[in-house]
Amino acid sequence: MNIPSLNRTTRYFHWLSAFIMLGLISVGYYMVYWEVWALYPTHKSIGVLALLVVLPRALYRLQKGLLTPTSAVSHHQQKLIDAAHWALLAGTILMPISGMLYSGFGGYGIDIFGFTLVASNYIDSAAVPYNETIFIFAKAAHSYIAYGLTGLIALHILGAFKHHLLSKDVTLLRMLGRA
Repeated sequence: MNIPSLNRTTRYFHWLSAFIMLGLISVGYYMVYWEVWALYPTHKSIGVLALLVVLPRALYRLQKGLLTPTSAVSHHQQKLIDAAHWALLAGTILMPISGMLYSGFGGYGIDIFGFTLVASNYIDSAAVPYNETIFIFAKAAHSYIAYGLTGLIALHILGAFKHHLLSKDVTLLRMLGRA
């Protein structure tokens, strides 16, 4: 099987998206479970900026298609693998968008390191939603997408190690630029 090497753009987008999303999801869980509200402004700022990486990556993948497999799998397995990859891409886009809708329509505002994109709407120190329906939907979506994306990322990492340690193919090496 002739396996093409991956160009720098593919590898750069992959790893930058991975580190941004892993960082944001980790900080998100930390904030919620430990009630560390002081991290919200930084989380939201990086989340908005994440779109500058994940959206071009998804467009690039739509244009180029998914990567060529490095080992033979059944047709059904390949369909499942492809669906997981498309779901990962969708999740990396929907996560920051749902967060922006949640914060913006929830009256919390959207700032990027102090630069206001959407003004907050506080009355008597409580955020008042601009649109409660969108706020409730986006808040739930942001949470559900976080859990789904966490599961997909875990499967993706396990798959990479499976390829490297059990199948002994070049999948991981290719993404590291060493194949």
